[in-house]
Amino acid sequence: MKGCTFKRKMAHGITWGYSIDMGKDEVTGKRLRKFESGFAKKGDADDALKRALVEIEDGTAAKPTPKTFSEFIEEWFKQHAAQNCTLKTAERYRQLAAYAMPTLGKVQLRSITPLALERLYGRLRESGGQKGRPLSVKSVRHVAGLIHVALQTAIRWKLLKVNPASACILPKAERHEARVVEKGQLSFLLDAARVKAEWLYALVVLAVASGLRRGELLALQWSDCDLHNAVLTVSKSLEQTRAGVRVKTTKSGKARYVPLPSVAVDALRAHREQQDELRAQFGTDYHADKDLVFAAPWGDYLKPNTVSPAVCLLAEKCGLKGISLHSLRHTHGSQLLSQGVPLPTVSRRLGHSNTAITAAIYSHAFQADEAAAAVTWNKAMEQTILGTPAAAEKVRPS
Repeated sequence: MKGCTFKRKMAHGITWGYSIDMGKDEVTGKRLRKFESGFAKKGDADDALKRALVEIEDGTAAKPTPKTFSEFIEEWFKQHAAQNCTLKTAERYRQLAAYAMPTLGKVQLRSITPLALERLYGRLRESGGQKGRPLSVKSVRHVAGLIHVALQTAIRWKLLKVNPASACILPKAERHEARVVEKGQLSFLLDAARVKAEWLYALVVLAVASGLRRGELLALQWSDCDLHNAVLTVSKSLEQTRAGVRVKTTKSGKARYVPLPSVAVDALRAHREQQDELRAQFGTDYHADKDLVFAAPWGDYLKPNTVSPAVCLLAEKCGLKGISLHSLRHTHGSQLLSQGVPLPTVSRRLGHSNTAITAAIYSHAFQADEAAAAVTWNKAMEQTILGTPAAAEKVRPS
């Protein structure tokens, strides 16, 4: 690492400074230099140069960069997001990044402070939504999460020494428990599907009977369905992006096997008979190669962003406002846990990567069990703590 001091003639007199050759930018290949000036004496500039060189050699000083936040984010999308994120996730990240651009876009990356970030989050919370409406706390926290992850990459790239996002205090998250469809409500929903939206009936039955995610349902093929042994193989998911739909691996990246109740098997068999009729009507125009369980009338993929609204609309017609396709998955998990099915079993069935995720999402399902556990413990331990029943009566307060 090379450096030198230099003298400058200014209107108010002579000042001294130093310059260090920092090598080439790892991303752009441009030559980088570290400058600092304004020292009154040459000796001061020499001392500052020595300290800077020591910091660089020790690795405590990061290479400076001329990049603005906007330029950095673009590079981050190219070098990081494109390699490590799904197309859908990258699209969502771009939407989140757009919220930060009006405030941070032209700011030098190394000039971003925790205060600047908290001001951004505050502005978004007040008027960052459409037509100047407040942006939800959830969305603000997602923007903050993207910025934090991106700036962590900046540290790895030696563009920053510390992550200013790590010091920010974020607005408290709003907790909204997912809706659960009660037994009586579910019968209304299924009856409505039979009459008003027959194409949704088998999908609704399978969703609530298996707990599959929307993308997993829409990517399901008949070759994945062993109806004789009543089991599904879940190994892929359908994702919708701006470029169209595509099939990817499941969220966990692993295949899982989901045993089915008889009601789901019966619904799938009836659904297949109806689909065979459509296959015959469309003839060679039917997309038989896709082998989809849930498909458009001509056998092609159903778009996820049309299926979800259809289920919500169906639920609203039944007077079940707020019920969605995801509510059916949530209902499945909640019912299993409330009936005493072990947590690891439910977690595997839902395709969670670990039981901690299942426990956090479905904590409400354990409340009745916890109350029952307290009663059981009390009955078992009462005599141990208080002695015989007669002794217990004596020590109880009147």
